Amino acid sequence: MKQAYLITAYKDFDQLYELANFFSETAYVLIHVDGKSKTITDDQIKKLCEIPGCSAFRGFSVAWGSFAHLRAILALMIKALMLEDVSYLHLLTGEDFPLYSARELDQRFLNSDRIFLSYIPPEKLPKAVKVRYRYRNLMVDKNMKNKVLWVIQDLAGRAMEKQGKVRRSIGPFSEKKIYKGLVYISMPAEAARYVISFITREGAGFWRDLKTCQVPEEFFFQTVFMNHEKWSQAVENRELRYMDWSSGDGSSPSYLTEKDYEKVLAARKEGACFARKFHPEKSRILRKKLEKCIAEEG
Repeated sequence: MKQAYLITAYKDFDQLYELANFFSETAYVLIHVDGKSKTITDDQIKKLCEIPGCSAFRGFSVAWGSFAHLRAILALMIKALMLEDVSYLHLLTGEDFPLYSARELDQRFLNSDRIFLSYIPPEKLPKAVKVRYRYRNLMVDKNMKNKVLWVIQDLAGRAMEKQGKVRRSIGPFSEKKIYKGLVYISMPAEAARYVISFITREGAGFWRDLKTCQVPEEFFFQTVFMNHEKWSQAVENRELRYMDWSSGDGSSPSYLTEKDYEKVLAARKEGACFARKFHPEKSRILRKKLEKCIAEEG
């Protein structure tokens, strides 16, 4: 049995190539390259595909907070599940970095039946978050990091609220059943198969309605798993990824540097297996120190 690392990427080819080589030592690596990326060329995608066990392709044009990102992730999942010997999947980005060797990660997850994802239950979601799914997003597949577009959508949501146009459900889920969290999770292949089966059958309406949600990826996996009797019991509400949100822009974590080394190691002791975000230059020294740490452990 093998693991599969599913990576969405749009820049920094050298860093992506290094990451693919690292994981391919023992596992499959599947990479979705943003359809609009100009910094990763078709020749470089071919070079990625030359790595044993690695498959890369140019797919959807992904804007931050768009439904296209979720479609890219599902495309990677489907490709991974076509490989009969895959037992566990990790969702990553090209800016992530492992905190253990590929073989150590295999020992930890090859036979795991746990789902690792963070979630906020419905009763604790603030109104600002509920607005994202209550009202139709008028900026579908637009970059919602753009503050002007975000404000326009927020004003549109308030206007719809005043008019009583409140959408209190998405597909089969009422507002009391919608969970939120980050999209980069780790799960057994069986759980991933359930997700695909769900959205093609009873969850088709949920998948359809997510298209007009604001940042839909943050509602998808959490809502699907936490509303299922079996898989909700397998969920551990914690990240396997260290991220620093203290100095970011609120929508993304900040780039990690050499100054974060001890924090990363501390997170590793607490169970983190990956870290993000890594910049080719700003994070270069940190990456080298982590590589040395992993190599010394064998």
